Amino acid sequence: MSVRAVRNAIAGNRRLWVALAAGIAVLVVGVALWLLARPEEKPQAHFVEVADSAYILPKPDPVATFSLLTHDNTSFDNAALKGKWSFLFFGFTHCPDLCPTTLAVFNQVHRMLGEGPQNVHDVQFVFVSVDPERDTPQVLKEYVGSINPEFIGVTGNGADLAQLSDSLGVVYAKVPGTTPEQYFMDHSSAVLLINPEGHFRGVFAAPHVAQKIVAGFTAIREQSR
Repeated sequence: MSVRAVRNAIAGNRRLWVALAAGIAVLVVGVALWLLARPEEKPQAHFVEVADSAYILPKPDPVATFSLLTHDNTSFDNAALKGKWSFLFFGFTHCPDLCPTTLAVFNQVHRMLGEGPQNVHDVQFVFVSVDPERDTPQVLKEYVGSINPEFIGVTGNGADLAQLSDSLGVVYAKVPGTTPEQYFMDHSSAVLLINPEGHFRGVFAAPHVAQKIVAGFTAIREQSR
């Protein structure tokens, strides 16, 4: 199984499985779809488990060239991923559960890494919106700022988002709602880790727990020295 297939296999919630089965199978050709319906399963093949729900790529994988926009209307591209460890999560601000919960976990991880024996500050937390129709930079600024002013909200048009999401194996799909404005976005549930060289390094599988992410991140850092 390819690295991309394994990444895609980490995705998911049960609504995503329904949406994919209904009409976007083209996005995930060659993927182990059964894992999308069971996100608790451990990824196979190239990923190696280093801690509970934390997995590392033995060899860092380059991220495709991309260019997005931050909540401050500044460029966010490959250069923005260099010099720090980056935790990425793909979602949308109208998300009722997974996104706010994950960002709350990010806030705990941010605090835990900066305290006590960890004393880790070379990290950044990035929320990538897959809903550019509604998630303008201003909306993202208010959303991520309400959780942690140091967090970065990022978005872009469909093609620009695809450059990054495809490189990391992230899948998402628009699901119609009761009105054209009240649609839902199904999306991958994994947290992705990019190393200071700007390469894809690891994955944290859902459900996300701050202590598990910190332990997994510590193990990945140690193996990356």
